[in-house]
Amino acid sequence: MTNSLKNRITVLCVGLVLLTTVVSLFSFWWSTSQFNEKKVTQDINVAENVYKQYLASKESLLLTAAKVLTADFGFKQAVATKDANTISSALYNHSQRINADLMLLLDLSGKLISTNKQQDFNNNLQELMNELLNNTEQSSFVVLHEQLYQVILLPVKAPRTIAYSLVGFKIDDEVAVELKNLTGMDVSFIAKSDNLVKSSLLERPSPFIPNEYFHNSTTKRIFGEQLVYRNRDVHLPSLDDHPVNVLLSADLTQSYSEFERLFYTLVILASLTIFIGVITSSLLAKNLTMPLSQLASLARQFARGNYSVDAMSKNQSNEIATLIDAFKNMGNDIQEREQQISFAAKHDSLTGFYNRSAMLEVLSENLEQNQEYTLVAIDIRGLRHINDKLGARIGDDCLKAVALRIAEFSDEFGGLHARIGGDEFLTAFPSSAGRNLKSGIVGLMAQLQAGYTIQKLKINLRFSAGVVEYPSQGLQADDLMRRVLIAVDSAASAHENIHYYLPGEDEAHLDRLIMIDELKQAINDDDGQLFMTYQPKLHIATQQINKVESLIRWQRKDGSWVSPELFIDLAEQSGLIVDLTGWVVKTVIAQVGLWQQQGIYMQAAINVSAQDIAYPGFHSNLIRTLKQFSVAPALITIELTERDMIENEEKGIQALENLKAIGVKISLDDYGVGQTSLGRLKMLPIDELKLDKCFILKLDESEKDQFIVESTITLGHQLGFSVVAEGVETLESLELLQKMQCDHVQGYYLSRPLKADVFEQWLEQYNEKA
Repeated sequence: MTNSLKNRITVLCVGLVLLTTVVSLFSFWWSTSQFNEKKVTQDINVAENVYKQYLASKESLLLTAAKVLTADFGFKQAVATKDANTISSALYNHSQRINADLMLLLDLSGKLISTNKQQDFNNNLQELMNELLNNTEQSSFVVLHEQLYQVILLPVKAPRTIAYSLVGFKIDDEVAVELKNLTGMDVSFIAKSDNLVKSSLLERPSPFIPNEYFHNSTTKRIFGEQLVYRNRDVHLPSLDDHPVNVLLSADLTQSYSEFERLFYTLVILASLTIFIGVITSSLLAKNLTMPLSQLASLARQFARGNYSVDAMSKNQSNEIATLIDAFKNMGNDIQEREQQISFAAKHDSLTGFYNRSAMLEVLSENLEQNQEYTLVAIDIRGLRHINDKLGARIGDDCLKAVALRIAEFSDEFGGLHARIGGDEFLTAFPSSAGRNLKSGIVGLMAQLQAGYTIQKLKINLRFSAGVVEYPSQGLQADDLMRRVLIAVDSAASAHENIHYYLPGEDEAHLDRLIMIDELKQAINDDDGQLFMTYQPKLHIATQQINKVESLIRWQRKDGSWVSPELFIDLAEQSGLIVDLTGWVVKTVIAQVGLWQQQGIYMQAAINVSAQDIAYPGFHSNLIRTLKQFSVAPALITIELTERDMIENEEKGIQALENLKAIGVKISLDDYGVGQTSLGRLKMLPIDELKLDKCFILKLDESEKDQFIVESTITLGHQLGFSVVAEGVETLESLELLQKMQCDHVQGYYLSRPLKADVFEQWLEQYNEKA
């Protein structure tokens, strides 16, 4: 496995060794190169100094010899008398004394007078003499008769200058070899204009051009082609038109060889180091990864649920032994935690009863035993109020106490218990366990309804129970669960203590679910199944229709009508009420905006529920819709029932105040049939009281209703509210309300709720009659 930890450790160790080796080799190459560079430069500098000292000694010897010659009295007299034999003899003797290769005597015009040897020189050396006179007592390098000389020119005075003496040494290959022996590097004298070369290089190519040869010669080494020589070109004192240079060339071959020998030595040492590193890293990796492999195997055993594996090798290091112990402890902890999680996954954390899903599994297993079972679902009514008033801790303790009593009753029959909702329990036990099943369930309810003492508080709880029998009322556990919940819901809705499931209730429940699904689809599709009707409100003082109440209607695709009370209740139970109200708000505001465009200015009331005003997005959605259709907030009235205000008083008041802040009107619907006290009424941020129709329908016949309505209208006006009476069906009732100074009325006497287009026609006819 290329990605194993063992291979990674081996690669890491070998990589580190290799990196160290490469860095060492690079450092060696760099330092050696720098050292050789400096050494060669230093050697060339030394060679140049030796060369200069050599030439300086020759120049000194030439100067001394020339001065001795020109100062000799006999020589001067011979020059003055033009005694050729004496001059020739003197030149020869002096040249032999200092081993000079050249001794010439020139007259003042530069013509040759005499030499130390029988040499055929140009008789006229005036040009050479004139240039040499510029460097008095300094040697110069000149080419005479294709031979290079280091010469010096001194005058012969008696006492005035009567001639010139030219003394010189020949520069040939032997001199170059001598200098090479002194400096250790090749020396080449180059007179380029005279095509003359004197060099210490014995084996020369043909043709031999020193600059090209010494600068371009290469040798093949391990790092490629390398230059053989490191060169320095030094200019010698010479004639302007005949320059002479000396080329110092250091041979680098030996340095290359020494470097390569050392490099090969380092490579061999590095290879040995890498080999040893591979071996040692493999052993190290094996020692490290073997216990890890065993731990991985142990982890796989843990994954399979086997927490008792003990197959680890002995003689581990202290750290590995500690890790193994930690693994084993972890396995034990995981096993304990798994048991806890498994229990928590199947049981309610508060009561210890099965949860809903676990109850279904256990119930399915027990139903296979072919026994008759009774399922009882128990709902605690009003537990939410206990939580709200006394706190969640009291509520939790109530649940524990109820669970304890259920267990005490059901355990006697070998029953099963589950908490299937926030305040709902389910117990199932064999039907044969009780002689009289109904009296047993009645006894259970009596036991549950007995008073509770919770944290020194006396608390009475109310219960509803639903009962289903297996197998007569269902064969599958999920069917039985659904039907027992339907039964307990029926008991709670009818305020019954015990409700026994009846055939057909499941189908009715499924019909409600189908209706909820159809309602959701109708809201989303907006295909005309849902539509709004508008019931006009008469302003009694002006006899004008300036308000309407918006009422929703639903006609299903099959043509059947659904009662608003039914589908609105279903929407509240299923959570669709927010979407439904959103559709109503948008539809009504759009209609009001359309009426505005037609010149009809009409205030529209919209009925909302407690869930609507508690929904965080209701307020912002209302503002957004008003802006979308350019409708003033004052044209919209939000109607809320007394029941909604009582159940959600604190949140409701805050939500209504936020609505009033943007200019929307607030109406308290169905006033008079709820429990709103006068003290609470003055605190509500409302603009309008709407009298329930139960006081209006027979207002002309009931004197008590008249007293109640008149006092309520007076009270509403005194509190600053306008008052609306709904349910006006007779002229007599309308006249009575007019005398009582009621502000608005609505009812069948004026008109039933109408679709928008029909309402527009009705309004036109009404205005024509008025």
